[in-house]
Amino acid sequence: MSQPDELTRAAVAAIAIEIALPLCGLGLIVWRFLLGPGARARREARLAEWRLPPIDFGCFLCFGFLGATALSGTAGLAFRHVAMGADATAIVGYAAMEGGFLLGIAAFYGLFGARVRGAAGPPSLLAALKSGLATFLIAMPLVDAVNYASEFAITRMGFPNEKQEIVDIFENIHSPALRWLFVALAAFLVPAAEEILFRAGLFRYFRTRMPRWIAIGLTSALFGALHVAWGEHLAGLPSLLPLVALAVVFCLAYERTGMIGTTIVAHALFNLNSMFLVVAGIGS
Repeated sequence: MSQPDELTRAAVAAIAIEIALPLCGLGLIVWRFLLGPGARARREARLAEWRLPPIDFGCFLCFGFLGATALSGTAGLAFRHVAMGADATAIVGYAAMEGGFLLGIAAFYGLFGARVRGAAGPPSLLAALKSGLATFLIAMPLVDAVNYASEFAITRMGFPNEKQEIVDIFENIHSPALRWLFVALAAFLVPAAEEILFRAGLFRYFRTRMPRWIAIGLTSALFGALHVAWGEHLAGLPSLLPLVALAVVFCLAYERTGMIGTTIVAHALFNLNSMFLVVAGIGS
């Protein structure tokens, strides 16, 4: 986390919040797993096995990626003659890709029906909000600790310490409309699309077919790796291990609650917190 030479009131308030969040998370961890009622009781996972045939799982992935490709391509053609800057083009492209993925998955479930859904209880918005907030708070101290250790190791080993391209775009947005579009993208489309792909898709499928810790580790490593630009400058490398740690917490929370809404809410809160840090000028 980088800090300016002179902290504004907003930056001081942001630092106070960023200190409070992991402390709240640590308190919640102690209460849930050590001191609270039933803390030592065995907790049964509510996520049912997803015995989807491989061909159907392949269709799940194909529908999602075809939807992303189709809508992003359509958006590219529609805005081809509209004068937009590089940042605006990138944001619209991201929004179309994530929205297209969600439309593709919706089409998959609409065509294949209940036989591919797996066992799941009725969704509960209130339960998802509560468990999502708890998951976000529990993840914060772990992610912060891994982040500091990762930045220290990257600096000592001389690796590039560049932020993600998408963060750089957000920092340089000057249009209010584009900024609100970016917020909507980060708070709604990205969490929904990535959680459906990584947790409700890849993790749920592999968890049924291999030891759970391999499924957790494999999908979490893939989640972190896809947020790094593996080119010459390795943009986003400092976020690799923190995002892997975040994904592990999300897998465990999804397994425990059986609700993908839990991790969508937690993911949205994490993204909003990250944007808050950038706006406050104390981190990237």
